[in-house]
Amino acid sequence: MQKLLKVALIQFAPKSYEVQNNLDKALKLAHLALEQGARLIVLPELYDSAYCVEDQDEKFSLNLHQAHPNLDALQELAKNYQAYIIASSIEKDTQLYDSAYIINHKGLLGVYRKIYLWGNEKERFARGDKYPIFELEFENFKLKLGLQICYEIGFSEGSRFLALQGAEIICFPSAFGKARTYVWDLASRARALENGVFVLAANRSGSEISKINNETLTFAGKSKIINPKGEIIKEILEEEGFIVAELDLEEVQIQRQNLPYLKDLNLKLNQEILTNIHLNTKE
Repeated sequence: MQKLLKVALIQFAPKSYEVQNNLDKALKLAHLALEQGARLIVLPELYDSAYCVEDQDEKFSLNLHQAHPNLDALQELAKNYQAYIIASSIEKDTQLYDSAYIINHKGLLGVYRKIYLWGNEKERFARGDKYPIFELEFENFKLKLGLQICYEIGFSEGSRFLALQGAEIICFPSAFGKARTYVWDLASRARALENGVFVLAANRSGSEISKINNETLTFAGKSKIINPKGEIIKEILEEEGFIVAELDLEEVQIQRQNLPYLKDLNLKLNQEILTNIHLNTKE
């Protein structure tokens, strides 16, 4: 039985502090993609608050385990189309986190907290410490999915941990800077190829100005859907919009048989080497 899944990436330019406008735009684009048959939607990093709200992170944070109009709106959309929506927001718990999460017709399915923080994110957010795998159920099949966020696309270890746990798709909600577009282009394809997974790299576009240091941040856009061979299936440049592609999940197993990187990986040796490196750096 074929495992076919239509997925969509939403790309737009969220405006700092304009949560309702950002939500409305995300919902509009997601609705259009769902009308084209998408069953899995990925939004950019911090799609609701936008990225440069570091002077008001607490104000724009969400407790993902409590009722909130934004979460309700995503759930309603997911319910109407029997779809899954991956979003990213500032999460409020005992600390603040840069988090990605999955919404389905029942509400919150799961949360991933960003581990590798970029620049002043280290002052804004606490680090996550887990690489969870999420199981998505469709009519005729199930699939395993992992999440990473933005800067983490350059850390091959995270994607490898997810692939070793069976991930067939890895999603990267992102706010990746235009100055490092070359990293985005290369690393996204590398993560797909070396793990034999589909990579859904959903980036934002546009610019924002930080109210703390008055720095203008310009984002790369170039959201892309990549197959397990590292080939780009669909890509959007810097404009606002969305892309939709149908994935044949059987390609994951085929590619892993053709290039058995995961099977041939010597985990025991890697563990020994990492232990020695850790011990040596403590001396």
